[in-house]
Amino acid sequence: MDRQYEKYLGYAQTAAEKAAEVIRRHYEIASPVDWKGDGSPVTPADRAAHEVICDILKAKCPGIPIASEEGEEIVGEQYWSVDPLDGTKEYVARTGAFVVNIALVESGRAVVGVIHVPVTDESYFAVCGGGAYKNERGHVRSLASASFAGGVIRVVGSARHGADAVDSLCRALSCEEGRIQRAALGSAWKFGWLAEGRADLYPRFGPTHTWDTAAGQCLVEETGGAVWVAGQKPLIYEHPRQLNPSFVAVADSQFGWPDLLATGLRAP
Repeated sequence: MDRQYEKYLGYAQTAAEKAAEVIRRHYEIASPVDWKGDGSPVTPADRAAHEVICDILKAKCPGIPIASEEGEEIVGEQYWSVDPLDGTKEYVARTGAFVVNIALVESGRAVVGVIHVPVTDESYFAVCGGGAYKNERGHVRSLASASFAGGVIRVVGSARHGADAVDSLCRALSCEEGRIQRAALGSAWKFGWLAEGRADLYPRFGPTHTWDTAAGQCLVEETGGAVWVAGQKPLIYEHPRQLNPSFVAVADSQFGWPDLLATGLRAP
C-alpha cells in the first residue's frame, strides 16, 4: 500500500467516523427538512457532517481542495470528493440506509475510498493497490467479492430511482441467464454489498454525482469488480461535481457481463 495513500485513508476514516457521530446525534431527535433547488432534501445533519469532515480534512491536508455535495465549486486534478450524508431521503424516512462517503480522486480516478454506515457503525474502506476492508465495531477483515459463474443473479438497486429501467434489465437478464434475486437499498451502501459478496450486480440509470460513486468505485475495484459505463469503459471523474452517466457496477469483472448488459446499458 502506498504510504501516502495510507495516510490519506486514515484522515478520511477519522473524518467519516466523526461525521457519523454527529449524524447519529441528529438522528435521535426530530429535525427540520429544507429543500434544494433541484428538489432534493437537506437537513441539519447534512450540514453538520459537512462541517466536521471539512474541518478535519482541511487541517490534515490543507493543500487538497474538498468537493462536497454541500460545498462550493473547486478545481484541481486531486481533490476530496465528499457526500457528508448520502441518502438523505433514507435519513428523513428513518430507514437507516444512509452513509458517509469520502474519496480521494486523482486524475479522474478514486484512489482512496471510505463508506461509513452511521446506524450500524460499519465502515468499508479501500486504497488503490492496497485492497478493501470492512470494520465492524473494531473487527477489521479483508473483503473479496464473490466470483460469478452463472445461475441466480443477485441484483441490488436503488430504493428510489430508476426502478422501471432496472425492472426491464432484470427481465432481460432473467431470459438470458437465469433467476433474479432482487434487493433495494438506499445510498452508496450498495457498493459495500458488492464488495463483500452480498450482491453481483448494481445497475444505476438515475442521476448520480462524483461524490455518490467515487468511494464505492474504489471499494469495488479493489475487490475485483468494476463500475462500467456504455462500452465497458470504467467510470471516470472528469469534474469534481460531475453528473454521472448511467452505469453498471459488478462484483466480478471477469464474468461475461458485457454481452448480457448490452441492452440494459442503453436504457434511459
